[in-house]
Amino acid sequence: MTSNPASNSITERATAQAAPPYLQALNPEQRAAVETMDGPLLVLAGAGTGKTRVLTTRLAHLLNMRKAWPGEILAVTFTNKAAREMKNRIGGLIGGMVEGMTWLGTFHSIGVKILRRHAELVSLKSDFSILDTDDQVRLLKQLIQLHEIDEKRWPARQLAAHIDGWKNRGLVPSKVPAGEGAAYGNGLGAQIYAEYQTRLKVLNA
Repeated sequence: MTSNPASNSITERATAQAAPPYLQALNPEQRAAVETMDGPLLVLAGAGTGKTRVLTTRLAHLLNMRKAWPGEILAVTFTNKAAREMKNRIGGLIGGMVEGMTWLGTFHSIGVKILRRHAELVSLKSDFSILDTDDQVRLLKQLIQLHEIDEKRWPARQLAAHIDGWKNRGLVPSKVPAGEGAAYGNGLGAQIYAEYQTRLKVLNA
């Protein structure tokens, strides 16, 4: 059986014409990434090579091919501006605003959304507050004063940094190594950390 070059050419043209316009604008490697529908996919490329374009087009393709609903897609960006731009780009690629992409946002905004949905799992109410650095320091200063610790020698910001480090390592007050807890405020670091956590729960923060 032999193939007909003319027939193959017609088939290729028909396939290209049938493809969505957003696919025709991609190079072969980008298109392969966009059209990969099943399983994980890792895109490695240098700056300015179109990684964001590939990701945005892939999301649009998933929606256009009905492989996912908007609310089933998790897309994490670095800034709120980038999240808005990505949503607008997706809408532009598929010809209309995309509604319901509730899981497109920054790491922090998505994290807050998850916490509000499941606040009871961390002993909070869904309307909890988020303390900024200044609020944290003010609260720690109150606790330091209660223990009559010399704040000039043991600044509240120093303890805030310790607590931040412990939390990043997943250490609750009772799990803070003795040597680390004793490194602040005449050995009261871990104790004040525990009191700080108690205050946060009272404040629903």
